[in-house]
Amino acid sequence: MPSGQDEVGEQTLANLSALAHFSSFDGHRRHLTALALSAAPASEGTLCVLGAGNCFDLDLDALVARYREVHLVDIDAGALDRARARQTPATRERLILHAPVDLSGLLDRIERWSRFQVTPDELMGHAEATARQLREQIVGPFDVVLSACMLSQMQLSVLNILGERHRLFEAVRWTLNLTHFRTLAALTRPSGRSLFATDVSSSLLYPLNAAVSDTDCVALLGELSRTSRVFDFADPNRLGVLLRDDPVLRAAFLPFEVSAAWLWDNGPETTFLVYASELPRL
Repeated sequence: MPSGQDEVGEQTLANLSALAHFSSFDGHRRHLTALALSAAPASEGTLCVLGAGNCFDLDLDALVARYREVHLVDIDAGALDRARARQTPATRERLILHAPVDLSGLLDRIERWSRFQVTPDELMGHAEATARQLREQIVGPFDVVLSACMLSQMQLSVLNILGERHRLFEAVRWTLNLTHFRTLAALTRPSGRSLFATDVSSSLLYPLNAAVSDTDCVALLGELSRTSRVFDFADPNRLGVLLRDDPVLRAAFLPFEVSAAWLWDNGPETTFLVYASELPRL
């Protein structure tokens, strides 16, 4: 059974293997950067990017022109160091790195949980405790917080360690989603804005056509959701229920809605369907 540290190593290797594919991120980088820029406050504010990694999906020069501070958070310290080293001196001055940070709060305990060494109280309290700890560790809150297609990476770690037949698998998967959105709420200042972006399907599940327009991608997302050709943890309908049913999230955010969708060529072999949701912090 893989361990939490094994999963950290896998994420490090994934970031290293992507280094040769910067150009394939062009469209995805343009969309995600535009999302962060559109949420910027009128006066210089602060941006926190969760799951920044190599930063291939963000134009950091453009972001520091709108934000006085850009905080980059990831489990892989080496990836963030490389990302900062690629920037101009002026841009580097505006970047604040936070690594290694386990945004799931699970990697140091999921092996124990896999042996059923977990109480109901620990499982049910994980989301609140992790969100509070991350706010203190990263020193929030911020004007804008962007979840940059990292939910799927964290969920993959749960799948790798537990396996889908484990009796706690669905409970831990739900707990991870709750933890992530509670973290977004905790890190975003009132009247600020949380931005959630995730890959939701891939060319392994459906023959995604690079010629599909962004407008058509929204319609395609609806069709793939209806026909169960999406990653179920990222299905916007499922996340909408989560935000509606949890009292903390219901008080923090407006109802969950898809605001944009696009295709992401992640290297030469795989294309992902990505969508974003803008969540004003009440």
